[in-house]
Amino acid sequence: MKITDIRTTLVSVPFPKPIAVSTFTLRNRDVVIVEVDTDEGITGTGYMLTLGRGIHALKAVVDHEIKDLVIGEDPIYRQKIWKKLWWGLNFIGRKGAAVYAISAIDEALWDIAGKATGQSIQQMLGAYTDRVEAYGGGGWLSYSVEEILQEAHNYLEQGFSAYKMRVGLPNWREDVKRVKAVRDTFGDRLEVMVDANQGLDVATAVILGRELEQQGVFWYEEPVHADDISGLAQIAKTLDMRVTTGETEYGRFGFKDLILQQAADVLQIDVQRVGGITEWMRVANTADTWGIKVTPHLFWELSVQMCCAVPNAIYIEYMNWLDDFFEELPVLKNGQVHVWDKPGHGLVFREDIKKHYKKF
Repeated sequence: MKITDIRTTLVSVPFPKPIAVSTFTLRNRDVVIVEVDTDEGITGTGYMLTLGRGIHALKAVVDHEIKDLVIGEDPIYRQKIWKKLWWGLNFIGRKGAAVYAISAIDEALWDIAGKATGQSIQQMLGAYTDRVEAYGGGGWLSYSVEEILQEAHNYLEQGFSAYKMRVGLPNWREDVKRVKAVRDTFGDRLEVMVDANQGLDVATAVILGRELEQQGVFWYEEPVHADDISGLAQIAKTLDMRVTTGETEYGRFGFKDLILQQAADVLQIDVQRVGGITEWMRVANTADTWGIKVTPHLFWELSVQMCCAVPNAIYIEYMNWLDDFFEELPVLKNGQVHVWDKPGHGLVFREDIKKHYKKF
């Protein structure tokens, strides 16, 4: 089998209303759909999401820097192609757009392999479980306390037992009040996570963290800038609750630094930033060697394949941002995501979404 072509489609779908975190406001869901064709009529699909600027750059990397490196290769040789792209894109970066593009190609190659063999990605990786607990994500800083409580209630009604909300307001005491409102309302029926989206300094993160510990917060996500690994390590060693980071990290080498500096209790792996399914598994298996749990960032519909193939995955982040992009989704029941046995990843983008929201 040989790769014959790579096609990209850019779509941009607005959120019903903007949502805010401590460091930015989200208005659109911008996605590049990457389709890899083969001479045996099998097409694999990958995709890249950004929430802000940069989507045109991601499309350009695939169109102009990757296409000629991949056409003619056997798609079954995923490790070989991954290494070829890693070195081929060396001069434009080991982080950012280059790794995003590698991720999308890698996703498509795993999809091709699954379709060619009649197996799901989880089956090819080696099944460990068939379902993983999910948490409902939201709790935006642009929400009122009443809106947060309503959202948390809705997740609870759907069977979720965990909820993640945002912190990072100018006055950390307001963050504490919002978290306490959730805890007071739902008690132990909901596990509560918080995400600061890199918006704090170390001192404030520790002060807020000590207050959050009193509320029984399950984990404290990205309290400071993701590149401040020493600061993260200081926070992780100072606080008793779990510190989580990794969604902004690219490739296994960055995660190696997080592990060696003991900067996180839970590593959050983003399949589209880390380098695709191939690199996601490398990071997860390395983390397991150190006794560290992993959790995916976004993309619940794809991440379930890897989470159900490793022993150290906890929680899948459920965000419905891309749910309406696909013809069908894995089963989400009683707060658990169930892996399905469709060949490849099983995800098919709706043609009406591609046509109606296509940019170019």
